[in-house]
Amino acid sequence: MKEFSDVRFKQRAVIEFLTEEKVRPIEIHRRMQAVYGDQCVDVSTVRLWLTPFIDGELGQADLSDKTRRTGFKN
Repeated sequence: MKEFSDVRFKQRAVIEFLTEEKVRPIEIHRRMQAVYGDQCVDVSTVRLWLTPFIDGELGQADLSDKTRRTGFKN
């Protein structure tokens, strides 16, 4: 289970980075599918996770452990 959480944490970091570069959610998802394959989060999860980054509300470092665990259950 830890490996799955690690992969999702990395994907969230990718989403944060590519959002900062103004990459559209569907393109972020397409690129992540090429790398993560079956372990890639759904495009709806990409959209959900990037919203706070677009709004400038938080970054990976700002997420508490509880928020990280909750966000990864989507």
